[in-house]
Amino acid sequence: MELGTKIIGDFGGYGPLWNGEIITVSPAALGAEVKVRWDEGGYTWLDGNEIDAKKGIGYFTEEGYYA
Repeated sequence: MELGTKIIGDFGGYGPLWNGEIITVSPAALGAEVKVRWDEGGYTWLDGNEIDAKKGIGYFTEEGYYA
């Protein structure tokens, strides 16, 4: 995970996609934790392993989501 990577949050149903980007990368014991700033103004800390972990609902890189 790198600074500036575009992240998409897809939570299924009829809700809108969340769009944001990684603004902080912090090393952790099992990988990296990243802080995502959403276009709507909020922030979320995520374990890097949660991103692109599966298709369906969850958090994805822009490349992973549209691949």
